[in-house]
Amino acid sequence: MAAARARGPAKDKATGEAKSAGARRAARAPRATKATGTRVSSKSAPEATLSPREARRQLRIDTGREQILDTAEQLFGERGYHETGLKEVAERCEFSVGSLYSFFEGKDALYQAVMRRRSIGYWEEMERLAADPAPADERLVAMARLQVEYFRKYPSWGRLTTRVLTPGAPAVGEVQSGFRESYRNAINLEAGMIVAGQREGVLRSGDPHALARMFSSLVTAFHLMDPAVSDDPADFDVEEFLTFIAQTFVVPSEDRG
Repeated sequence: MAAARARGPAKDKATGEAKSAGARRAARAPRATKATGTRVSSKSAPEATLSPREARRQLRIDTGREQILDTAEQLFGERGYHETGLKEVAERCEFSVGSLYSFFEGKDALYQAVMRRRSIGYWEEMERLAADPAPADERLVAMARLQVEYFRKYPSWGRLTTRVLTPGAPAVGEVQSGFRESYRNAINLEAGMIVAGQREGVLRSGDPHALARMFSSLVTAFHLMDPAVSDDPADFDVEEFLTFIAQTFVVPSEDRG
């Protein structure tokens, strides 16, 4: 076992995670790939279709991976990265530590996968809302609501994300640099909404990127107080917070040209 671990399992080039034996066999077959990196069957390559036996095996692999991610997300959220060990994750999943290495090459890779899994859906929801034809002032307030509700839907992930976004938080592997890039993308997305709102005359004037950073900081500040997410909650209602966002960024109707 020690020798096999030292050599390390084969890695997925896109994610850096360890591949299972089933995933390595599937990787050698022709396949089409979605933009999100999810493998789909190719109509032009029927040989890529899994047999019923292989499909059942792949389902077990996928189910095991999701169980590991769910458990790790909860433990990392409760205790933090440094206080959580692979042994604890394995015990709660009722797996051996060695079996975890057939899915992930180590704790850092597992942590990155935990953070990335929810981030994909979060970003897709933000893009969908940004592209909505509704007035920009409504979309900006809706963006704050979306972010609050997404963190509440996945509170363990929300706690992890809030810790990463908190100034001065210690970096964990490649997560910090990845979140800095995601943060810049989110600011650009929100700045675009603010530009649209300024043109419509419904959002306050000012540098759009500066206002987007202020908007993002306010939402993060709410996460830090939200009883559903925070380690140090405060009594501040969601609707009260959204009213505060509107009062801060939206031009009152009587002042619009």
